[in-house]
Amino acid sequence: MSSAAETELLAPSYRPAPAVDVIPSEELLNYINPGLLNIDFSESVIKVTCIVGTFITCCAVFLLFHILGNLFFRVYRQLPSKHKAFMCLAVVRGCYGLFGTLFGGYCLLAFSNLDRDVVFGRTATSTLAMYVTVGFFVFELSAVILSDIIFGSFSKMLIIHHGLALISYAIAVQGQENHPFGCKALILEMSTPFSCICYVLLKAGMEKSRLWKINQIVLVHTFHLRSVVECHLWYVTYKHWEYISHDMPAATFYLLYATLTLVTFIMTPYWGYKKTQQLFNPVDWNFQESRTSNTYINGDVKKMI
Repeated sequence: MSSAAETELLAPSYRPAPAVDVIPSEELLNYINPGLLNIDFSESVIKVTCIVGTFITCCAVFLLFHILGNLFFRVYRQLPSKHKAFMCLAVVRGCYGLFGTLFGGYCLLAFSNLDRDVVFGRTATSTLAMYVTVGFFVFELSAVILSDIIFGSFSKMLIIHHGLALISYAIAVQGQENHPFGCKALILEMSTPFSCICYVLLKAGMEKSRLWKINQIVLVHTFHLRSVVECHLWYVTYKHWEYISHDMPAATFYLLYATLTLVTFIMTPYWGYKKTQQLFNPVDWNFQESRTSNTYINGDVKKMI
């Protein structure tokens, strides 16, 4: 064996420096407000401010919708407390869904550092998106657990999904890794604004309206599109498997693929099935009350709007 070959075998593997340079033309933040690119998002104070600020914003949206609902909408006032809480949560999720669709869609479609380095690549846009996502999931998980305690329920699938998501994003934020998968996956939230509209219209007794049917058809289609995105993430995994399996930190690796497997093969198909079923049988499957009960369900307060 030649000395050159021996040297190559003995030399440690070389990994290029992570793609983290800020390139303004590739940043969504540059089109929102160029001044945002002057912020050093790696600073701890900025990180904490973004996460806490997102949590407070989610709480504010929740409380604001609750107050406005009680003040201006009789149909909302007549709902049981559990339904009110779920509706307020749906509105918060819908708002975050708009954010996730915008930022996730941009990260998915626009070429950037997230494509140059699928493990450690990051941008200012992706960093902000990751911080906001951690803040949202802190709120979401806290709200779901508190709601379950108050109303004596157990939202198993939501807690598992959001718990895994929170841990995954928190580790990614701390280690400054996995932005490519984490940010592109945000577009999976494209279904939540339509889920919010679906729930509000159901509780307003408008499940037979053309608006509700159109929204529901779009909602079902978003779950089909979610599957396309999930398949794309698996393709990226296949394409860069050697790099991912060798260099991605173990905790991030196992959490990422546990969550992606759960979402791809269980959650998205299940939710897509339930929303398709709901299109033809428009009832609120989150609360399976009987129409013979004393609680308000779809259409019971329609004339009060």
